[in-house]
Amino acid sequence: MVHGPEVIDSGKLVEIVQALQLLGPLHVLTGGTMARVAALDSPLVAAINTARKMHTSDALTYFSNMDVIVLANCGKTMVTGTVFGQIVSSKVERSVIQVERLGASDGRILLWRGVDGDKSPLVHYVAQYLADNLVLKLREMKKKIVPVDHAGGLDLRYVHGAKKGERILVEGNVVGTVIDEHVIIVAQNGRIVDIKGAAIKEHGLTKIGYIDLETAYVKTGYLRKDNRVECSSKAAFPMRNLDRGEVVFINHAADRTLESVSERTVCAITIGDDTTAICSDILSRVGIPIIGITDGDADDIYRATCKVHGSVVILLNDKSDDEIGYLLEKNKVVAARDYALKEVVEAVITFLHRSNVNFKCM
Repeated sequence: MVHGPEVIDSGKLVEIVQALQLLGPLHVLTGGTMARVAALDSPLVAAINTARKMHTSDALTYFSNMDVIVLANCGKTMVTGTVFGQIVSSKVERSVIQVERLGASDGRILLWRGVDGDKSPLVHYVAQYLADNLVLKLREMKKKIVPVDHAGGLDLRYVHGAKKGERILVEGNVVGTVIDEHVIIVAQNGRIVDIKGAAIKEHGLTKIGYIDLETAYVKTGYLRKDNRVECSSKAAFPMRNLDRGEVVFINHAADRTLESVSERTVCAITIGDDTTAICSDILSRVGIPIIGITDGDADDIYRATCKVHGSVVILLNDKSDDEIGYLLEKNKVVAARDYALKEVVEAVITFLHRSNVNFKCM
């Protein structure tokens, strides 16, 4: 089970896979959209199952019938990696062998013992084998829910490894920017009411709704720090050989990009600055251009965006992308199922002109 793009982009996943392949049949699955995208860029792409969108904890459950479960991860620090391992391993009964920060000086093999941890010699054998083969220390861990303090009716979760200026993401939504490295997320009755040590982004908080701080996925920094080497902000990849087809809307939901498109997709209309950047890059791998609706409030959580030739990014000057995205869908500006890319661009621009929206194409 591979979580996140870092262990793939670093090239260390190759070492883990090669070691495990010597033991017998191996099934490799990615958890999260960024890991799936990194896998598509990896030399190991043929060996990794990227067909399904799954959270890491769900993927571990999916593997519950395997002889041994291995989690490959590369957290920002050993502390953040360990906390992540605590969260996901506590959601499955089986033991989980976590390869954490391979290549770093503090890298470790963490054995999260489950119901089979004390009676299965195979689990211990594989954990020790990986430690020896990858030259890492082995540490046995006891599963437990991530500690959340409770005080005065409030739930407090401490965010480890935060650095000033980094974005804070909760369940994939940007909820603030770090201004003090001691960050505490405060919730009351299942809703975040404050984030100590952060400049809060209220709009991000409204998207979350009810949340369980003990199991929530919390991250600071970039979604994917290192993108493809050949990719630059000016890169343009060839469009797929499709003259006409369907149009898909991706409205502030970049994590569903790969599920939104099909072989009949001629282009995607993307709503939101970060959504446009992420979708543009992901879809460049399959030759699908985007028409992005942005308003200049990017959180810059994704680096080195690529695009397909013919893509257009529209910057709104006097309206929010939320508002225009809603109107485009409500008015069914591209309601038919058969378009050429040029027709979609013209339809969107004509709608904006008729709606007296001030914008520019980039």
